[in-house]
Amino acid sequence: MGFFSKWFGGEEQPQVTKITHPKQLKQGDVINFSDNFALPELIRKQSYQVNQVNTYQFEHKVINEFVLLGGHNQQVFMSVESDDEEWLNLSIKVNRNQVGQLFDLEQFAEVFEEEVQPELALQQQAPELNNWLAPVYFRQTYAQRGYFYQKDFRPSKPALEEDDDSEAFDYFCLTSADESCSVEIEVWSDGDTDVLLTIHRPLADIVDMYPGADSE
Repeated sequence: MGFFSKWFGGEEQPQVTKITHPKQLKQGDVINFSDNFALPELIRKQSYQVNQVNTYQFEHKVINEFVLLGGHNQQVFMSVESDDEEWLNLSIKVNRNQVGQLFDLEQFAEVFEEEVQPELALQQQAPELNNWLAPVYFRQTYAQRGYFYQKDFRPSKPALEEDDDSEAFDYFCLTSADESCSVEIEVWSDGDTDVLLTIHRPLADIVDMYPGADSE
């Protein structure tokens, strides 16, 4: 067909790269989420564009963070992890006032004490955070050193040692007993602290993915 199209004036259509796995997503690509009622309203039946791809490096793993932006104008952070199976991590950031409303701040402070085994109990539900929260969280990770890069290294990986492009942080994680929800905390070298509410979901919650206009 290519031979005859050249002779008789036909034009070859540009090939559109098909996205078959979330790990293949690039900046500008679009994803659609399912109508599963277990998803928060911010996610359910919504379309998001990949606004940025960042990299988190830990001692034994490298994670790509997909920064999603949709019609709500609130950033959602997505990553894909695997053990025996693969799952999505979907996260939103909460500010200090929200943390104080959701949790007892004395309990929250115990997360940063190595010698205790803290339990973080939800003290007040917020309607806008339905399906983002669990009743109780248990600490799984304490002060794990990581490095953040505002850069997508794929298909390679960042250097093993810290460099000028990286930002160091200590990572804390508390997870619910059924492992469906987590509270993730990033304490940066300048003292700033980010708190994220995370839900762990099956890949099937993404029903469609397609390249953005600027994707190659």
